Amino acid sequence: MINLNIKKNNYKKLLKLKYKKSHLRSFYSNIIYPDKFVFINKIYENIMKGIISFFASFLIFARSQNDKTKRNKVVHQVYSSYDSKEFNFIWLSTIFYILISFVPVIYIVSFLNLTINDSIPSFVSYVNPLVKTKFPNSTENIFQSLFNALVFERFIPGGNSYFITEAKQELGTLGKIYALIPGSFIAIPSLYISSGGYGKLISAYNYIFSHNKIGSYWGNKIKGLGIVITVSILLWVFSTVNIFAQTSLWNTYGENNKWLSDLLYLLFAFLFLFFLFLILFKITPSFKMKFKDSFRGSLISTLPTFILVVIYTYLYKLISYDKFGSAVGFFFSVGFFINWYIYFMFLGIIFNNAYYKNYVSSRTIPKKVYAFL
Repeated sequence: MINLNIKKNNYKKLLKLKYKKSHLRSFYSNIIYPDKFVFINKIYENIMKGIISFFASFLIFARSQNDKTKRNKVVHQVYSSYDSKEFNFIWLSTIFYILISFVPVIYIVSFLNLTINDSIPSFVSYVNPLVKTKFPNSTENIFQSLFNALVFERFIPGGNSYFITEAKQELGTLGKIYALIPGSFIAIPSLYISSGGYGKLISAYNYIFSHNKIGSYWGNKIKGLGIVITVSILLWVFSTVNIFAQTSLWNTYGENNKWLSDLLYLLFAFLFLFFLFLILFKITPSFKMKFKDSFRGSLISTLPTFILVVIYTYLYKLISYDKFGSAVGFFFSVGFFINWYIYFMFLGIIFNNAYYKNYVSSRTIPKKVYAFL
């Protein structure tokens, strides 16, 4: 007799009994689901392309539809390079070395101030009125004291205490050089390390432009040493001209020139940054690069860096670094600035690369002087 109360299993239930749930989980784990937050990436992409297009519209003139197409191609190429993983690894790999280069640059500027500026009587007599007001008891290291007060102290308050070279008695030129020897035990090793950092910058520049050679280790290190010295000389020239301009302003307006003094300092800071990037983009690569093909990237790198300089100039009036410890505040300030500086420098480099490949040439021409390196 058939039992009518027995429930028969249907086909789906039989399948569930046949296959284990772990088998089903392993199957579904291989399915790639669409990103729920993909719209955020789209918003970010539109914002970044809008910013790049804004700069490109001023830096690249488009008179015809063909020119507009090439300009849009530059924008897309800059964004694709900017958003790539390679870009993040490249600029991060040079931060430490460029940070170390801050030390020898300041010491080279100090050396030039002590050996050249202080040794020219006409220079010393011109700045004497300002020196007597700011440093009434100072008879030595005149230009270095003015550099610390008018340039370095405005950028990083208290930073001069880490690089100052004071002479407690009158010294000749050789004596001033001898006074720099203790600091050279830090400056020389840091110069060696920083030359390797700028060597990595040379390799990165050549790689971004797809140059046929990125350079040898020692060849790039030697060229990096030359770049460190070039940056130091450029800072020394602009700081010396700034000191003369500040002295002229002081002789004209006296104490009532604080806002004019800040404005003049910011003007020289902007010019220094622009010419710094312009010269770096000219001498860094191992291939020929004209100024007219690199000034666009120089301007893109200069504007954000200058904004940070303005913030640093007025931030110290509101916040004291001593709250965080003078050494910690000093190195944090320098480190953050170098981070910002390197990031936007590489942004300028990839903009120059996109412009060069679309408007100049698809290949690079090696410099003859670097052919053996």
